[in-house]
Order: sequence, then C-alpha cells, then structure tokens
Amino acid sequence: MRCLSIARALKELGEPVCFLSADREPVPLLEAQEQEYLVLGTSYQNPMEDWERLDSVLERGEDSLFFADGYFFSPQYLQKARERMPVCLLDDLGTDGMPVDLLINYHIFAQRTLYGNKGQGTAYLLGPRFAPLRKEFGEAFCPPRQRARRVLITTGGSDRYDLAGKILESILRHPGIRDMEYCVVSGAFNRYLPHLRELEKGHPGVRVYSNVENMIELMQQCDIAVTAGGTTLYELCAVGLPAVCFSFVDNQKKIVEEFQRQGIVCCGGDYGQLGDQLASEVAGQVARLASDVVLRRSLSERGHSLVDGGGAMRIARQLQALLHGTA
Repeated sequence: MRCLSIARALKELGEPVCFLSADREPVPLLEAQEQEYLVLGTSYQNPMEDWERLDSVLERGEDSLFFADGYFFSPQYLQKARERMPVCLLDDLGTDGMPVDLLINYHIFAQRTLYGNKGQGTAYLLGPRFAPLRKEFGEAFCPPRQRARRVLITTGGSDRYDLAGKILESILRHPGIRDMEYCVVSGAFNRYLPHLRELEKGHPGVRVYSNVENMIELMQQCDIAVTAGGTTLYELCAVGLPAVCFSFVDNQKKIVEEFQRQGIVCCGGDYGQLGDQLASEVAGQVARLASDVVLRRSLSERGHSLVDGGGAMRIARQLQALLHGTA
C-alpha cells in the first residue's frame, strides 16, 4: 500500500511505474488500482537465488530507477541492481551498509546516526515528513469529539495471532467500555475472520469490515483507534485519531516505543513479552482514553503535528530528481 501511494505521486509527476512482484499475491490489489505489474515467479525470501530473472528485466530498463521495499534484500543484491540503474531502498529497520543511491526511513525513530556508512553516495530521507500516505490524508484531520462512542480496531493484513479477536473479547468483558461501538477491520489475509464474524453476530455494537476501501472515512467516524505499530499509526496521526498501539513483531517495537516516548499514543505493550495478557492491557488503555477527553485531544494534536500527508509526494520528487540526474 505504501508503494502504491508513492506510485500515484510519481504518476502525478508524469513518471511511469511498473511493480515487480516475486509472486502473484498482490496481483488483485494491483489490478484493482489499474497498476502495471510483472510477476517474476521467484521467492521473495531468497531474492539472490533468482537474480538472473530480475536482471533480465532490469537490463531492459533504460533510463529507469529500481525501488526496493522488503526485508530480504542483501547488500550484494542491491549492489548488482545498482550496476544497472540508480537504486532506492525503503528501510524500516535502520539497516546500515546498504549500497543504494537513496534510502528512505519514514519512521519516528529514524535519525542519520542509524546509518554510519559513508562514501557510498547515499542520500537519506528520514522521519515522518516522508510517511508515504495517500494524498487524501493531507486533508483528513478530524478534531476529537467530546464523547467517545466508537472504537476502530485494526491489526494488519494477516493478524497471525488473532489479536483483533483477542482484544475485542477482552474489551467486551470490560464493564466500562463494552457497550461502545466497535469497528473491526480485517486484513485481506486474515485467516481468523470467521472468529471475528462470530463476535459480530453475538454483539450488536460490533461491526467487522473486510477489504475496506474508505479507511479515511472509517477513521473519521471513530473516536479511538487500536492498532499495531506500522504505517497505520501515521495515517491515524494525519486524521488526528488518538490511538492505543502495540507491537507483535520486531520491526514494530522501536516504532511503538518512540511514539510512546514522545507522548503521542497510549501503549498496550509488546505481544512477544506479554502474550495474551496484551489484550487486557489494550482494553484498559481504551477505557482510559474513552474517559478522558483532554487526553484524547492532546494525543490528537501531537500526532497531527507529526504527519501532514505530503510524504509520498516528497519521496516522488526525490525519486524523479534521482532518475533524471537533478538530485
């Protein structure tokens, strides 16, 4: 989704974009967005094993740029791509030593000190100003209402631990907040969707959404959000929706910790440390936010000051400059 946001901005600037995917998993989404793509038929976890397939594509890409987004790219892989064309890497982890022309880390913890490599000609775009949101988020701010009535719960595309279901069950047992309305967004690859549907049938205040296309409107209709650390946090900041956040994979921990340190969110903890106890921690934080409009307004203002929705276009302009040698 973040790559699609950048692609849209590039197209606004008149630049053609083609997605290269290892497998067909994202094809329905790309086709729905009318985005040109090519399926490599390779393993995204072992990109070097199928280098020849990618290289045969890159060698046809005269006057092109290679934009890499993934967790399995090695320095060797990126260096070989760089021999064909300029390379940009979207990095979530603060990985040093990557031989690229442009490195983007839009997360709240990103600082130049994370990257000690020198002499490789790498430029950096760091921090939430470069969060690649859809341009609609630039005009999506919605001030908090006096009374909290509705809660948004979203846990990512696959939700491998059924955290949405566990959190919702814990909330529905909490006497202070169980009678609120709950909008639960199930990702496209969530195998626990049947569990969420069961909870929806048993509680009139619960509504489950799948394949959501109007996420901004849904955020604006809610008063509190529950979310895992990731790009959704930056979307919530742009909307001004106060959030309870948590982490369940390593690359989310630094994001959640820094958001909490800066006083922008309420924190429910890390699933790796708390296990299923996380659900009750999150429920407690939701109850805290629901009862405190001053806190909700404070979190809303701090978050909105961090993200303005213009990150995708800022990235696109830098990519365009790199592509045409004007950077």
